[in-house]
This record gives sequence, structure tokens and C-alpha cells, in this order.
Amino acid sequence: MNAPFFRALVACAVLALGATRLSAQSALPQIDPKGHVPYVAVLVWHDVLPGKEVWFDTTTATFAQQLDAIAKGGFHVIPLAALRDHLVRGTPIPSKPLVLTFDDNGSGIYRCAFPLLLKHRFPATLFVHTNFVGKTTSKHHNSWDDLRAMERSGLIDVQSQTANHPPDLTKLSDADVIHEYRLSAFSLERRLGHKPYAIVYPYDVYDERVARLAAQNGYTLGFSEDYGNAGASDSLLEIHRYSILTRFDQALADVAAGS
Repeated sequence: MNAPFFRALVACAVLALGATRLSAQSALPQIDPKGHVPYVAVLVWHDVLPGKEVWFDTTTATFAQQLDAIAKGGFHVIPLAALRDHLVRGTPIPSKPLVLTFDDNGSGIYRCAFPLLLKHRFPATLFVHTNFVGKTTSKHHNSWDDLRAMERSGLIDVQSQTANHPPDLTKLSDADVIHEYRLSAFSLERRLGHKPYAIVYPYDVYDERVARLAAQNGYTLGFSEDYGNAGASDSLLEIHRYSILTRFDQALADVAAGS
């Protein structure tokens, strides 16, 4: 074998090995193909209050109108666990399905949103930054007692939004990202008695590394605010959600059309 040909062969082998390693490192858990049908929208609110304190709050009156629209429109609100089973294993879900979620654990969720969810018997999921539970930052956050009371209803479950809500997970080291994930999971298990299986990336800032670390540290689902059919997301750790601030009507229209 002549020397130039041998060097070219070795170079090709090295490139192929590198591509294989990259593929193995970057692979994220995929959605079951049956998860594409029916069209399912995951909606996200933040705080719900009688009057807005910041621009991304929802007023109680608007929230009540939105829940009425969901009920009158014949939509089926399913719990997050049902969405997980649908996306992971292809378990069937009803037509016109919606999943309701809340970020940031504002205290208005317990005081204003929870009674309306109870009225409609709609399940919902709260994504909580565990180191701020019961504390006041720019907003007051629900306490562990509040979260336990909501979970006892059987309609609400609490999942992770990291421990400290860092502004940019992508700028943290692997060790620091893992710390955020594991500390949050530890707090939720210790305080509420269950491990989380879903994570929201704070400020909707994430990349493939951050998502992969979530999968490697016990999280089955990860959520963005990139709208679309949850069943057509790029992976189980990059699931679409609709922000209700600008896309509530669109979400309902998309689900109705897709079902």
C-alpha cells in the first residue's frame, strides 16, 4: 500500500470515528412517531393576578375567559403525564388535546388560577425554581405548603424549572448545569415526595448540550417556548409550547385544525 493512499485511508477512518462519536454524544431521546397525531398544544402562563404587575402576567378575568373558551370549544385538557406517555410510548390521547402549564411559581397561581382550574376540573403543571419557593424576588412565590395543597387536589403536579433559574444555562459548565438539575430534583422529592420527570429551561435559553444533560440526569421531557405541535418537536427534550400572551387563540385554532 503506498504512503499517500494509506494516509488518506487513515484520515477517512478518523473522520468517520469522529462523526460517530459526535452522533452518539448529540443524540437526544426521540418522540414516538405516533405522537404526531392528534395535534397537541402545550400552553404556558406565568402569574395570574387581579391586575398585572409585569407585562407577562395574566389577569384573573382574562384567565377565566380563556378557560371558558377551552371548555366551550370542546377541547380535552390532559395531564402532563398523559402527554409523556403519548410522546414516549404512543399511548392514545383524546382529540383536540391541550396541556396547561405555568412557569415561575408566582403566588397568584395558587390564589387566582387554582380556584378556576378546580372549577373546570382542568389538570395543570407548575414548573418551579426550587430555591425560590416561598421567597420574594421581583415577585412573591408560592410556598411548599401552597404547592402541596395544589397537588393534593389531584389536578396539579409540580415539575422542575431548575434550582436557581439561571439566566443562561448554555454559559454554565456541565457540572453547574447538572447541579441545577439535581438540586431541583432533590428538593422536589424531599418536599413533595416525588421526583420530577420534566424540566423547563429558564428564559427559554438552551442548546443541545443542556438538553442532553437533562436527559442524562433523569428528565424525560424538556420544554421550550417555541410554538407548534408538541408531537412534532425535535426531541423529547425540546418540546414546543405556546405562550398564551400572544398565541392563545392560535393554539386553539391549530389544535382544532389538526384534530
